[in-house]
Amino acid sequence: MINSHVDMLRSRRDRIALLMLFTGIAGCASPLDTDHRDVASIKEQLGTIQNLDQARGLTEGETLESILAAAKLKEKQTADDRLEIEKRLARIAELVKPGKTIDFTLQETRRQTLQNNLSIQAVLLNPSIAKQAIRLQQAKFESTFSLSVTQSRTVAPGYNSASQGNPTTETDYFVAVPSVTVPLRSGGDLSIDWTTESSLNTTNDSSSGLAIIQPSVSITQPILRNAGYDYNESSIVIAKAQEAEAEAATQYSILSTLLAAETAYWTLYQAAETLAVQEDIYNYTKKTLDDTRIQVNAGFGSISSVYNFEVTLSSTVSNLLTAEDNLAMAIRNLKSTMQDPGISLDGSVAITATTKPILRAYEFDTTLLVDAAVRNRADLLELEAEQIAATIEVLAAKNQLLPELDFVGSYTVNGFDSNERSLNSARSNLFDGLRTTNPVGFSLGLTASVPLGNEAADANYQSALLSRLQAIANTRQQEITVATEVLDAIDSLEFGWQQILIARYEVAAAKRNLEAMKTLFQLGQRTSTDLANAINLLAGARINSVTQDASYQIDLANLANTTGCLLGHAGVEWGDVSRLDLLENPQILSPPIPFDVADPPPADTAAKEATPSATAAPAPATTDE
Repeated sequence: MINSHVDMLRSRRDRIALLMLFTGIAGCASPLDTDHRDVASIKEQLGTIQNLDQARGLTEGETLESILAAAKLKEKQTADDRLEIEKRLARIAELVKPGKTIDFTLQETRRQTLQNNLSIQAVLLNPSIAKQAIRLQQAKFESTFSLSVTQSRTVAPGYNSASQGNPTTETDYFVAVPSVTVPLRSGGDLSIDWTTESSLNTTNDSSSGLAIIQPSVSITQPILRNAGYDYNESSIVIAKAQEAEAEAATQYSILSTLLAAETAYWTLYQAAETLAVQEDIYNYTKKTLDDTRIQVNAGFGSISSVYNFEVTLSSTVSNLLTAEDNLAMAIRNLKSTMQDPGISLDGSVAITATTKPILRAYEFDTTLLVDAAVRNRADLLELEAEQIAATIEVLAAKNQLLPELDFVGSYTVNGFDSNERSLNSARSNLFDGLRTTNPVGFSLGLTASVPLGNEAADANYQSALLSRLQAIANTRQQEITVATEVLDAIDSLEFGWQQILIARYEVAAAKRNLEAMKTLFQLGQRTSTDLANAINLLAGARINSVTQDASYQIDLANLANTTGCLLGHAGVEWGDVSRLDLLENPQILSPPIPFDVADPPPADTAAKEATPSATAAPAPATTDE
């Protein structure tokens, strides 16, 4: 009955404990619950691609039909109405003149990109992450201090007799084991402990006990498998090779981003120069139209010439707006690459490229350039580091083919006291025993293990061999790719220089042709169509010349990139440019303009524009250029 009652109480106690445990678990919010909700929120946004209209970023304007209808009404107006249209075209042409501008050199563009570009800031974390992996591998040789302390008392019933009553036996037990474990670079473990133990048995008036102090040293050392410095430190070297891979990948990414910045810079230069050409063509066409209208009003020439130049003027305004739009996108592209926090991505601030193109012919030593690329290219260095890691993996896997044979040994010094049961006496007995004949304990042994077949280790070894061969093949293939890229870049530069010379000749010829057509048109020997075509030929020739100049600069930057370098006299130290604060710094856009920019702005808006805006983008940091 008593046992049954005890079992019932224990069962009830267990149920209460389980209930309390489940209540505690239910009351504690798991961090995974938030993750589950986040994943569910992401999945709700997937599966259906929204229309662009649903983003509410577009506002519908006039339809093409309404614009054409309005244009037909305009055609019926008088000559004064056509002049009003020309004034509107002139106002539209004035829109291409930027407001606030900032001058940037190519060197400043590189510096701002290196310091502020978030993709660079993100990849700069990879070497730091790899460095922590090295620390993790080195930490396996750190010593460990352990301490175990136990104090207990047990009570047991003794022999029952009429004379002695109902005696009980109490046992007090204390043990403390401090120890230090030292991993050896040879693969073994050295352990030192200082076991301190005392026990006291008490029955009525009698007692007995023992005090023990037992320092011991033990060692476990592999002899074949897992033995040797080469095997046990291989993981550290592999981690260092992976750090080199991370640094090489980081440098390659930085060079690619800087090449993108240089490309964006020269694209901006090309767009700005193209806009300047279109402005010149617009002004020239406008002056030609005005001169022709004066001549027709004076009784010379045909009114059809005026109409022809009006059409040409409209075309030049359209080209002007297209060039301005291309410039705005080029500026935004450069801003998004540099990511200067002091410059907003909107059009409130324009950037002017002040570095002039390098218009110089070069002679190329293909052998030296290819050799330099093989030495400097970060992607090749990354593959070489990967090849080193694969080689170490082969050595480590080869070690695992050996059978397991370990030496195990220990040495123990004893100090006992069974009289006074004092730890101090046991300690004295210990040190006295070191000088006399107090017995010591020791053990020596070998453990062996040999897999029958050893298929797992052999498969791992063969896989490591194949991975190393794969790394070697990838390196050789990339060397061929690098050499091809260098030679292609050289060919592009040589071709680009010839295109620059041809473009210069084309511009000179187009200028002579325009002057001749203008003279012949004034003499009545050529039509207005011939003069308009000459104007367009000059515009095309000048734009082609600007395009060839910018392309040549991009080809120069690409050649430097294919050799793992940058243009300029100084290199780039990227190891100390990490800025974690930029990873959470958003861009702030200015509000949109609230009126039709093709019309004169309202008086109150014009007054506001005359004063500095409170929301204007801050001025960029001063540079040392």
